[in-house]
Amino acid sequence: MEELEAVSDRRSQPNAARANEPARTRWVVAGGGTGGHVTMALALGEEIARSGDEVLFVGSARGLEGKLVPQAGFELIQLPAQPLLGQRLAARVAGATALAAASARAVALLRRRRSDVVISVGGYAAAPAAAAAVLLRLPLVLVEPNAIPGRTNRAVARFAARVFTAFEAALPAFAATLGNERVAATGAPLRRGLLDEFAAAPPRRRPAPPYRLLVVGGSQGARQLNEGMLEALRHLDANEIEVFHQTGAADRERVAAGYAQAGFRAEVVDFEPNLPARYAWADIGLCRAGALTVAELALAGLPSLLVPYPHAADDHQRANARALADHGAARVLDPSGFDGKRIADALGALFERPEALLEMGAAARALARPDAAAAIVRTSRALAARGDD
Repeated sequence: MEELEAVSDRRSQPNAARANEPARTRWVVAGGGTGGHVTMALALGEEIARSGDEVLFVGSARGLEGKLVPQAGFELIQLPAQPLLGQRLAARVAGATALAAASARAVALLRRRRSDVVISVGGYAAAPAAAAAVLLRLPLVLVEPNAIPGRTNRAVARFAARVFTAFEAALPAFAATLGNERVAATGAPLRRGLLDEFAAAPPRRRPAPPYRLLVVGGSQGARQLNEGMLEALRHLDANEIEVFHQTGAADRERVAAGYAQAGFRAEVVDFEPNLPARYAWADIGLCRAGALTVAELALAGLPSLLVPYPHAADDHQRANARALADHGAARVLDPSGFDGKRIADALGALFERPEALLEMGAAARALARPDAAAAIVRTSRALAARGDD
């Protein structure tokens, strides 16, 4: 208890020990698991580092952060967090035990590093550091990338100093606990390199035959989209469309052969490192509705057909997709009963009215928030300076 009180006293004057040095905030960015969570965490880390502040990433030993964070040049501490919900009883018990141990390690880590503020981007990987922030009475900032808040961020929301959401639809879930003044919809934080690539991409052409379709199922591809497109070829005119298709490694050869056999012009890759250029090339996208994909579609101003991943937690991809569709920026194809005929029908309806693609693209671009990372970091730095918790 004495140690906790000492930390609390230090928090009341966060830079007192460094009075004669340039003020530097010590940040922890917590979370990971999926590519979307990690990419948004890196966007925040890059924005923080621009000012010379110290930033430490805390994640799990199981997620993509183990590869992507060190590649970006940041320090990463991996703790043994694992999912609790949606698991069998034995796995939940083991997960709870691991979470308690990981949280204790996070407390020791944040104490040792004399951290000033913790940002959680969600995912089970964020739980230990978020719990440590609560125990140490550090300002805890939540960044919620999905339209339906994730379970980790929901669990710690009442302890948060601020909550920033990518979607307006997520605000009520947090405002009910914190009040409207402590929550804001900033958009999803995107990496500066990605923003620069989108800014450098050539202007999109006016849609005309052959229409250009971009198929992206996320960094790992999506088997349902791959199968659906192969079936859709039977209902589409090979002279009316050309395709760029990111399949994921497992399906690339089979999908490429399917396009060739059907006589369609298609470039098929397992992974595309320069998606902004492909967004600029396309007239329309066929995509999942992960938070990162939706943010990129808005930034690119690309109209889309969205097929939500049906097994996403709390069906959050459906809510993400609806957020674009409700603004006229996308059409949603229900993944239940999904088949190639539905893809072909949806594309055909839009190709008959190219001006609809222009209208959808403008609606998507109106939703873009390229300044999200800067806004989140700016407010969070002020909280740390005041020692808010």
